[in-house]
Amino acid sequence: MLRAYLVLDSKGERVLVDSTLVIGRTRDCDMVIDDSAASRRHVEIRARDGGFVWKDLGSTNGTLVNGKNMLGGSLKDGDQIQIGETAFRFEVEHVPDAPGTPPDSRLFQETILDESVERGKPLEGDRKTALLEAVYSVVNAIAQNYHPCHLLDQILETTMRAIDGQRGAIFLAGATEELLPCPKCGQVHRIVDGTIRPAGLDEIQVSSTVAHRVLRGGESVLYKDTDHDTELNASESILDLKLRSILCAPLRAKRGILGILYIDSDRTDRSYSEDDLLLAAAVGNSAGLALDNARMHQEILEKQRIEQEIDTAWSIQEGFLFKEWPENEKRFQVYGETRPAKRVGGDFYDFVQPRENTVGLLIGDVSGKGVPAALTMAQLLAEFRLIAREEAAPSKVLEALNKELVARSRYGIFCTLCYLTLDLETGVVTAANAGHHPILHIGHAAIGHRGEATGPPVGVLNQAGWRDETFNVARGDSLLLYTDGIVEARSMSTRHEGDGESAIVEYDLDGLEKAARAHYGQVPKVLIEAVNNDVLRFCAPGTPHDDCTMVAIRYTGDGN
Repeated sequence: MLRAYLVLDSKGERVLVDSTLVIGRTRDCDMVIDDSAASRRHVEIRARDGGFVWKDLGSTNGTLVNGKNMLGGSLKDGDQIQIGETAFRFEVEHVPDAPGTPPDSRLFQETILDESVERGKPLEGDRKTALLEAVYSVVNAIAQNYHPCHLLDQILETTMRAIDGQRGAIFLAGATEELLPCPKCGQVHRIVDGTIRPAGLDEIQVSSTVAHRVLRGGESVLYKDTDHDTELNASESILDLKLRSILCAPLRAKRGILGILYIDSDRTDRSYSEDDLLLAAAVGNSAGLALDNARMHQEILEKQRIEQEIDTAWSIQEGFLFKEWPENEKRFQVYGETRPAKRVGGDFYDFVQPRENTVGLLIGDVSGKGVPAALTMAQLLAEFRLIAREEAAPSKVLEALNKELVARSRYGIFCTLCYLTLDLETGVVTAANAGHHPILHIGHAAIGHRGEATGPPVGVLNQAGWRDETFNVARGDSLLLYTDGIVEARSMSTRHEGDGESAIVEYDLDGLEKAARAHYGQVPKVLIEAVNNDVLRFCAPGTPHDDCTMVAIRYTGDGN
C-alpha cells in the first residue's frame, strides 16, 4: 500500500497523511501552521483511488504547488506545497500490507524478535497489575508537563525506573529517518544508571539498524542476544557495541512519529522482557501525545508574546502617524490613512509644511514587522520632520535618511520611500523615489504616473543616490501615493490560463487608475475611501492580505 507524509521543510517535521489531512491556522486542523498568510482551514489532502489529491479550501492568499498557484489536483512524490512562507514536501513510500490487519487499525505494533518468548501467553495477575501500575505512573507523571526539556527528562526517568533500565535516550525524527537532538536545548536527552546525562548527537552510540527499523515501520522492537533475527544479529552496530538487549518504541502523535524511545543494555544480568516492551510501547504513545501538547503549549505562549509585541508596536506606530489634517486651507486639500492587514504593519505616511508656500507628502514601507519595524518607522519619521525643514530637494532628504538608517540598522531593515514637495504658488511638484511605487497624477483630461524609482530603498547601500523629477499640476488635479497592499490586493475569483491552470488576479494599477479616474475632483478623503471600498469589493469575500495605505493631496491654487 502507499503511505504518504507531509514534510515541513523549515523544521524537518514529518506528518503522516491519513485518509484526510487539513492544514490551516485553527486548532481543529490536522496540521496547524503559524503563518499569517494561511487561512483558518487552508488546504485539504485526501487519499483517493490508490493515490492522493488536494484542494484549496477557499483560502484568502492561495496555494502554490511546484511554484504555481492552483486550486487543486493530484499529488505525487516530491511535490512542493507552499502556503505563504511555509513550505512542505509531499513524500510517498510503498509499504507492505500486514496480513489480515487493516491499515492503521492499531495504536501501536509490536515486534518481538526474541523467539524464546512465548508471545501468546497472557500476563499473570501480579505481572499484569505491576505493568498497569507502571504505565499509569509514567503517563500520570508526564501528563501535565509542558516544558519540552523537562518533559523528555521525566519520560526517561519514570520509564527507566519502571523497567530498571540501564541506558536510555530520546531522539526526535528528521524528514529522512535521521535521528535529531532536542530542538530546545540542542542535546540528546539521555539517562545512564538512573542519572540524567544530556549529550551531543555525536557522543551517543546506538543501534542504527533498530532505530531506523522503528522509524520506518512504526513498530516497537525488543532485541535479545538470543534472537535468531538475521537482520539484527548481522547488524554491525549491535556487534560493535556488544549490546545484549535493546528496547525501542516510536513516539506517536496525531501528526505522525515524532521520534523514538531507545533503551539498551550491554550487561549480561540486564535483559529486557516482553513486559518491558509493552510498557515502552505504551509510554511511546502517551509520550508522543504529551510532546505534541507541550509543543502546542509553547506555541500558545509564543503567540501570546507576539500578540503583546504587536500591540506595543501598533501603539508606537499609531502615535507617530500624522492625524491633524488641515481643513481650512485655500490652496490645497490633503488626507491619508492606513488600514493594516494585521494589527500592525510596516506602512506609514507623513505631511509637512517646511516653508510658507511649500508642502510635502511622504509615504513608505518598512521591511519586517513587530517592534523593530515600528521603532524604525518612528525614528525615520522623527528624522524626516527635521531634515525636511533643512533640505529643500527631496533627493537630499532621502540621502540623509539613508545615511542615518544604514548607520544604525542591525536587523537588515530597509525602507521604500517616496517624497514629493508641491509649490503652492506655481503648482510645480518635485519628487524623489527610493524603490517605491510611482505617484498617481489624477488630472482632468488624463491620468498618469510620475516620480518613478531612481534608486534602491533606503538602508540598503551606504552610498546610494536618487534623482529629483519635476512636473506641474493644474488646479483641481490630485496626487495619490500608495503602497503595494493596494495594487497587489488579490481577488477570490481566479482566471484560467491557456494550460487550464488557475491564476491569482490582482487589483493592479489598472484597478487603481479606474477607481481614481472616476473620482477626479473629489477631496482626498473621499478619493481614498472610494479606492479602499473598491479594493474591498475586489477582494470579497476575502480581505486584503497586506497593509493598504494611501495619502493624497489636491491642488486648488486659489481655493476654487
